[in-house]
Amino acid sequence: MDHHLTIVPQPLHSGQLSVIASSKRYNVLKIGRRWGKTFCSVNYLIIAPALEGYPVAYYAPTYKDLDEVWQELKTLLEPIIIKKNEQTKQLRLIGGGVIDCWSLDNPDSGRGRKYKRVVVDEVEKSKKFKEAWQGAIMPTLLDYKGDAWLLSTPKFGDTYFKELHKRGGELGWAAFNLSTYDNPHIDRDEVDELRKQLDDLSFRCEILAEDVDLAYNPFAYAFDPIKHVQPVEFDPKGTLYLSFDFNVDPITCIAVQQYGTEIHVVREFALANSDIYALCDQIVSAYPTASFVITGDSTGANRTAVTQGNLGYYDVVRTKLRLGNAQMRQPRMNPSVRDTRVLLNSLLQNATVKIDPSCTGLIRDLKYVEVDGEGDIKKDRSTENKKADLLDCMRYYLYTFHSDFIRFFL
Repeated sequence: MDHHLTIVPQPLHSGQLSVIASSKRYNVLKIGRRWGKTFCSVNYLIIAPALEGYPVAYYAPTYKDLDEVWQELKTLLEPIIIKKNEQTKQLRLIGGGVIDCWSLDNPDSGRGRKYKRVVVDEVEKSKKFKEAWQGAIMPTLLDYKGDAWLLSTPKFGDTYFKELHKRGGELGWAAFNLSTYDNPHIDRDEVDELRKQLDDLSFRCEILAEDVDLAYNPFAYAFDPIKHVQPVEFDPKGTLYLSFDFNVDPITCIAVQQYGTEIHVVREFALANSDIYALCDQIVSAYPTASFVITGDSTGANRTAVTQGNLGYYDVVRTKLRLGNAQMRQPRMNPSVRDTRVLLNSLLQNATVKIDPSCTGLIRDLKYVEVDGEGDIKKDRSTENKKADLLDCMRYYLYTFHSDFIRFFL
């Protein structure tokens, strides 16, 4: 049986073919979003050596990121799979090829194996990439004199991925810098339109794949107190959107009204040494006749001993505020810090966002909260300027109700 005739992967676009034609042993691709790096990985980089009978490995930052590619590989290769292991994420193919799929949640993944090729996707999302690359991944290439493909959209600041990218031109190393515009299947007018929606720094970093550095790393780098801090009044005829963060101390919420992409943060709530019952009482007291819609921290759906009667936080909110199912918009999981950072700053730059001066905690968070070298929020419960609880309320609200602002991007 000729397994090469059995599998017909989707054709690559001209930019992907050009990269492959210019490849060397170590290939570092700094790529804008939607260029097609994962598509290229699945439809060529991973399966090509496997169809020739070699072992190959695909690495993703987390188990969650891994699942989509695992499902695609199983579907694409189904006619020639002779054995699959859902637990270890391994496919054995007719002809002797083996595909291992690993998560970099464990930097030792793949240690001791032998591979003809390794593909590491979304390198910048992995917090343990340097450790994994030096200690586990590179040695797997020795036996077969294998090659490596390191692919990622860059993030702000100096990173190990960018350090490796600078090795392009050295013996055995190739580096590529490719923007979203380099995908011929993406309408350039769509990307131009996105430029009008994303903030400037995010567009340069995430779409053009440029190196963007900041003197320091504020989460809300597009926040301007003069522009964004303005008095706003509650409109009793409009819906009041409540977004919760369920820290024990303080437990917090913001109250927002929206008019298209015009956003008014009318009030914040932050109760120290309190609970969800007292917070709901305070909200009802402030807005006894308001029509509410609820979102916030996804963990609020969990049953917890902090509430009475083995209820989740959202169960309490629903009961105390007398809400129906249609008013509950709590997420199944919390959005990524990176995505909500782009969304917040894009709205701050390109939409109308007004925050009432009474929202001193949120304003403080927008001024002072920073992210670390991995892109995570630098929280310090002992420092008032770095708790970020009200910023989290804002992130959850924006992701639930305003993701359409940059839908193409997210």
